[in-house]
Amino acid sequence: MSTHLLARWFCVLATTGLTASLCSAEVLSVPGSGNPEYVLQALAKAFNAQNGEHRVEVPPSSGTAGALRDVEQGVASLGRVGRPLKEAELKRGLKYLPLGRDAVVFVAGAGVSAKSITAAQAVAAFTGKIADWRELGAQPGPIRAIGREVTDASRQAITREIKEFTDIQYGASVKLVYLDTQLIELLDRYPTSFSFLNRSALFAASTRVKPLALNAVQATPDTLADGRYPLALEFGLIHKTGALSAAGTAFVAFVYSPSGERILREHGVQPLAAAN
Repeated sequence: MSTHLLARWFCVLATTGLTASLCSAEVLSVPGSGNPEYVLQALAKAFNAQNGEHRVEVPPSSGTAGALRDVEQGVASLGRVGRPLKEAELKRGLKYLPLGRDAVVFVAGAGVSAKSITAAQAVAAFTGKIADWRELGAQPGPIRAIGREVTDASRQAITREIKEFTDIQYGASVKLVYLDTQLIELLDRYPTSFSFLNRSALFAASTRVKPLALNAVQATPDTLADGRYPLALEFGLIHKTGALSAAGTAFVAFVYSPSGERILREHGVQPLAAAN
């Protein structure tokens, strides 16, 4: 008999208060987007440390599409998405819970001396018109640009402000990746790499990958809040309306608590109020 079936059989037979308590415990997996993955791992760790009944796990990214699929099919009670839900998605019986706003930054590998980049230079680097960091006034080295697909939330955030990204044609040397974990791995591997992602995801890097100022404006909580830094995305959680599990309800309550908001702010994310 499998462990899962054995556990169900055990709980059906449960009669004591202790056994019933054990059977109410739930392991909550929150699949989906890579954008909020790292900060959700931090939230899950804090939640697990203080909650003796349920446990939350944040698996590797399967994208916003993965969250939509798993929640709609009932595979997961709660999912994570890198953008607000569209009207058509909400009409399918899904509820969106905003977590926060996170700056989207152009980033350079640990071996790059550049500290800032302009929008025009970023476009030139991704189209292959600029191939060496010396052309940006930095120490010489090949620009190992790493691009993302059109549906990536970070790329969409850039496109809203830098129109040249709308139909950008990547240069021949640009490596295209589809998951944040793959992107961070390449940023760590190549000291002269260059790409973009939401800032809180940089906490997952093992080397000193650096965010670059855009048009001489650093991405900080203050510049994001007052609009001086223009690139940002919003991420959140999703569940079926009226179908959030006990563990999901407890975790969502923690995320919106002062402790949860503190963790979001520590990672540079502006917390957003829960939707009605």
